[in-house]
Amino acid sequence: MLEFILVSSFVGYLVYLRYYADQRTNAQKEAEQLREGITLYETGQLAKSLAYFNKAISTRPMSAVAYLYRARIYRDLGDQQAAMADLNQGKSYDDSIAELHLESGQVHYQQQNYPTAFQDFDKAIFHSHGDMAEPYHWRGLVRQQLHQTEQAEQDMAKANQIERLIKDRPLDPPVNQNGFFDRRFFLNAGLTVLTSLILLYLIKISPVIHWPYLWAASSAVGIGFLEPRKGWAVALLQVLTILIGYYLVVGPDPHSTHREVETFSLYGSIGLTFAGSLIGSVLRKAQRE
Repeated sequence: MLEFILVSSFVGYLVYLRYYADQRTNAQKEAEQLREGITLYETGQLAKSLAYFNKAISTRPMSAVAYLYRARIYRDLGDQQAAMADLNQGKSYDDSIAELHLESGQVHYQQQNYPTAFQDFDKAIFHSHGDMAEPYHWRGLVRQQLHQTEQAEQDMAKANQIERLIKDRPLDPPVNQNGFFDRRFFLNAGLTVLTSLILLYLIKISPVIHWPYLWAASSAVGIGFLEPRKGWAVALLQVLTILIGYYLVVGPDPHSTHREVETFSLYGSIGLTFAGSLIGSVLRKAQRE
């Protein structure tokens, strides 16, 4: 049974690192992989960027971001029909990318297909969680065409509000300025060591597994909530602390009458630490959205 717990914890940790440590969306990951082509497009090198995205689509035929940028290139080249075909294809692979709906809405607006454009901009607002100014601006323009004067003014005001917030928002420091180990990380790491020592104490004295499990899960949720991006590292710190503390400092006691309970509490707490920090991270992300 102990071997099963060890293997399960290890496999769970690998899954945990794969899906938790990197919390970017699929679209963000695709954009990073296609950075060279995006840079070509943003610097106005349309022929080179078109060749790049043609090749990218041939090797990754389900990349919604590649279709998005090729559609933008086609729009700049004046081929609206090809642009719409790529936008629809991109939506079929990932309908949650706000920019796909924003681009198609602009095409429909230029074609004076205002009801369809309105639906596109509405979806762009939904999928951007209301954080982008452009969809509100364009939906306001559509509402002006549909003679919805009051609603159009509200959308324009919302777009201006978002633009002001973005303008006033302090710029994020460069990634290498503070690095991974910043002051906040060390503070949370210190708190984690403290909660780990309490967990180790509960493992040693509790005659049942419930109290260590409860503390491990609740403290791990706190870890993930405090460090939504680096929680995997802090969770690993808690695991190492209780393992080192248990095997090198406090035990195991060969004469203990509940050594098996201690072992189950220890390794069960490891699994709950990783699971709890993941839950805490998801809760923090949901709160921000």
